[in-house]
Amino acid sequence: MQEFFRYFVEGIDPVNIILTVNALPNLPWYNILFVAFVIAPLVRFQGPMIALWLANLLVPHRLFPEPPQRRPGPLPLVSVVIAGRNEAAGIAGTIRSLLACSYPRMEIIFVDDCSTDDTFEIAGSFVGTGHVRCFRAATHSGKPSCLNIGIQRARGEYIMIVDADADVQIGAIHEMLIPFDDPRVGAVTAHLRVRNARDTLITRMQEIEYAFNVAASRLWRSHLGILSIIAGAGGMFRAGAIRSLGGYDTGLGDDTDLTMRLRKAGWRLVFAPYAVIWVDCPATWRGLIRQRSRWERNMIKIRLRKQIDILRVSLFGFSNFLMMADQILVRFLLPLAFLAGLFWYIATDPFITSRILTFMYWIHVWETLLRMLAANDVLGVPRLAALPLAPLVPLYRLGLKLSLMPAIVKEMLRIGLRHGYVPEKIWRQTPHW
Repeated sequence: MQEFFRYFVEGIDPVNIILTVNALPNLPWYNILFVAFVIAPLVRFQGPMIALWLANLLVPHRLFPEPPQRRPGPLPLVSVVIAGRNEAAGIAGTIRSLLACSYPRMEIIFVDDCSTDDTFEIAGSFVGTGHVRCFRAATHSGKPSCLNIGIQRARGEYIMIVDADADVQIGAIHEMLIPFDDPRVGAVTAHLRVRNARDTLITRMQEIEYAFNVAASRLWRSHLGILSIIAGAGGMFRAGAIRSLGGYDTGLGDDTDLTMRLRKAGWRLVFAPYAVIWVDCPATWRGLIRQRSRWERNMIKIRLRKQIDILRVSLFGFSNFLMMADQILVRFLLPLAFLAGLFWYIATDPFITSRILTFMYWIHVWETLLRMLAANDVLGVPRLAALPLAPLVPLYRLGLKLSLMPAIVKEMLRIGLRHGYVPEKIWRQTPHW
């Protein structure tokens, strides 16, 4: 332990960093492999961020093109569909933010999933504005089924899906409509920002994570045509596109599943960086693991089982193959390789472990600082006040990956497949992958 802390402190000494780098080629082969497993993710994640920063510096008009002149005539009608159960604490704020977001031709459709509190009554109190319609599901059927009810009743040319506890920033709907001038665009995803970032250390870490994975990542993926998600908390669809697919899968009604089906149908997907929607993140570690475990299990259900055929280039094209291959690499292969290399390394050469691990830790810290600065320069997130948290980010990532391993293993072994948020009757009607 004393050796570990000595090398930990030495990790910030440039001389020791240079000496350690020079020593790497002389390490046994399995250490070289471990370093490769760590260096490869650094290149994969830092490379796109550097490219974004350079594009913003040299050709900002290509990264953020000027919006086209608004066509003459009335604005299109946008139907905002919200589904929720027991959302009394947040539904009023969400509806108020929509009514105040400066878009005049809008209808808000709220579908209540048999709430046991006064959610439906609170939403119904806005009916008098003339912009809100409320419906109640006959039985508790889950969020995807309720979203489909709203989609069926929507009268707009475009359908926007918003969470029942989100805030839509002024101008967001205008920004999300701009990409639809291209008839090939089937859906647009908003820029999600963490509303409760200052609540706890866990939410502050998620603010940094959202800056990387929600803002910067979706920006460069959008420009390359490999955007992999239209966020369920804030996405807009061409009405004809979402209806042609039959809406959400009621049993696996995940935004990932709908995104994959849109891509298979040949629609182009776009990220709107100036369309900001504020969402709340889990404020405790337990709540975060519960949320991310659900996400990881759905990733396996949908990407590795239900929609794995999107890798077939002959059917769905090279861009879909590239998108899916990158997701498998980033979400599954690199994390598993890193953890396997870490455990092997500790077990086989504990003496040198302290120096290499602390060296790699500091590499990740400097890499995180660079990404934070670049993301802030390009997109304004995360806040510069979050920079002192950079030393905690590698530990947060590692702890999160380790905590999610049980959920991943259980899903791979098909243990406890049904999620609690899917009603039993809906689950029985759903094909399982």
